[in-house]
Amino acid sequence: MRKFNTSGPNIPKKHYTSERKELINRGVGLIKDERYFTIWAPRQTGKSTYFRQLAVEIEKQGYKVAHINFESYKNASLKSFLSRFTRHLRESWGENFIKENEISHIFELIEKIKDKKYILIIDEVEGINPEYFGDFLHSIRNAYHSRENHCLKSVILVGVSNILGVVSDKTC
Repeated sequence: MRKFNTSGPNIPKKHYTSERKELINRGVGLIKDERYFTIWAPRQTGKSTYFRQLAVEIEKQGYKVAHINFESYKNASLKSFLSRFTRHLRESWGENFIKENEISHIFELIEKIKDKKYILIIDEVEGINPEYFGDFLHSIRNAYHSRENHCLKSVILVGVSNILGVVSDKTC
């Protein structure tokens, strides 16, 4: 028996879930257009549920999706952040960046992969430690500029507060 859910992402088999087909189709369109984009909204408005539905849809079309939540990484060391980040990339994409200790080098390695279609969804992106948050965003931005030549076709940043002060343009 399904129930209403107000505490985190919906699990369609357990919870009543609105299918947002029009919004999912817009997301699929942005991904196929190789766009990197953001979504900002208050908690409990359906962001994570939406991106899980989008991931299911885009995976049907041959993309591999890594969906990572960094809600509790505000004070985490770079080592801890990279451990989680590379573990999710390995589990989701089958790529091993485990020994990397620099954000920019991970993205350099991603850019060397040519024959695949990967999507990266970063949930609770503003939860990343400010000490290396800028480096992370700049690495994403650098990857955006050459996205037609490598596997990372879209990056989706999800959060509850706008990071306009950190990202001053609309490309990331």
